[in-house]
Amino acid sequence: MPVPLPEPTRAEAIALFRLGVVGDLLTRELAPGELRDELVSRAAQRYRPPGAASSRTFHWKTLQAWFYAAKHGGHQKLLPASRRKGFATSLPPEKRALLLQIRREHPSAAAGLILDVAVRQNIVAKDEVSPSTLRRLFAAAGVPRTSATRTDRRERRRWDAGRVGALWHGDVCHIWVRTLAGAPRKLYVHGLLDDHSRYVPVLEARETEKETDMLSVLCSALLRVPTPEVLYLDNGSCYRGETLALACARLGIRLVHAQPYDPQARGKMERFWRTLRQGCTDHLPPGASLHDVNAALLAFLDGEYHARPHAGLMGEAPTRRFHAGVQELGRARSAKELAAALEVSIQRRIGNALTFSVEGRLYEVRGRHLAGKTVDVVADPFTGTILRVLFDGQPIVFGLCDMAANGHRARAGALPAPELTVPFDPIAMLLEKARKETA
Repeated sequence: MPVPLPEPTRAEAIALFRLGVVGDLLTRELAPGELRDELVSRAAQRYRPPGAASSRTFHWKTLQAWFYAAKHGGHQKLLPASRRKGFATSLPPEKRALLLQIRREHPSAAAGLILDVAVRQNIVAKDEVSPSTLRRLFAAAGVPRTSATRTDRRERRRWDAGRVGALWHGDVCHIWVRTLAGAPRKLYVHGLLDDHSRYVPVLEARETEKETDMLSVLCSALLRVPTPEVLYLDNGSCYRGETLALACARLGIRLVHAQPYDPQARGKMERFWRTLRQGCTDHLPPGASLHDVNAALLAFLDGEYHARPHAGLMGEAPTRRFHAGVQELGRARSAKELAAALEVSIQRRIGNALTFSVEGRLYEVRGRHLAGKTVDVVADPFTGTILRVLFDGQPIVFGLCDMAANGHRARAGALPAPELTVPFDPIAMLLEKARKETA
């Protein structure tokens, strides 16, 4: 088997090119003035340097410099010199080292602040270096500024949920779709992602980012696939509601929220959003409706993302890994189970007119004994519909209060006077006391 020849580096290829232009002149016996004439003649010709897209000419003095460099130093002198000079080169090495040490010990301090302190402490002179140069120095040394609120200092390790359904990620991606008039329109893509398989059981664009949107998306997934053990969310307002927490507790799902200001902890979901933007949402046509966007999302999932080998799965496709592990998880939830899990209960006090109010709507109950009592009102969080009203755990009759109809109903007669069996007449006592005082 023949041994492959070594490939020259880019710098070596450029040096060989320069030597090819002027190298033959090194072996010739040139008369006075003949070298200049040869170089001027060659400067009129066009050459294509290594890696260049087109040919070009070189000034004869440039060729002269190549000639003398090769004559006195050989091939090595024709290697191109690096143009990178570094940053803050006017500062002595010990000052640069001290400034870098300050940055390492105070990573959240701005470059301008470090420079101000260094000037006050006579580390550097005023106007000796600019803040922008200092920032470039820090970046080149690999010590850029980091926010004090970030958690990048913590030790991070790659992790996997271990099996399908052990953990789902949930998040919302904000996208912009242009109308036919060119105005931007904001939509919210709600999605859930299985950690072990990277499979996305549900992906849906909506007009809003509310808790009810998250609950609806979650229910649509649970009607088709088994319930996950853990739901891993960020700290968005739509993920912090009591209804979501209560529903997850009833369904046996442990709700976990990531640490604030730590997007690196949810890298798998963020990576999926990047893939979605690059492959789908960045290419939506102007005037796309909400239905068009959702159709494009489903087409991307089924036709591209789920079937494509995933690098994080060692080349396995998400749909294959998900369906291989989902068989062991049992059945999906029924609509009745989800409806029971999503019911919310609030307490209301019955007024003297036997009415109570929920979300600005007035309801009335039947039974005079309920006046002044507190009842439990069970409602649907999606529609706000009152499902039932309970008093001491027992359902009671209720309905919307129709004040116009109540105005035409016959009033009940006055209650009969109670029969008195114990003497009680405080007025007679007051009158008798007054007569004694005036006598």
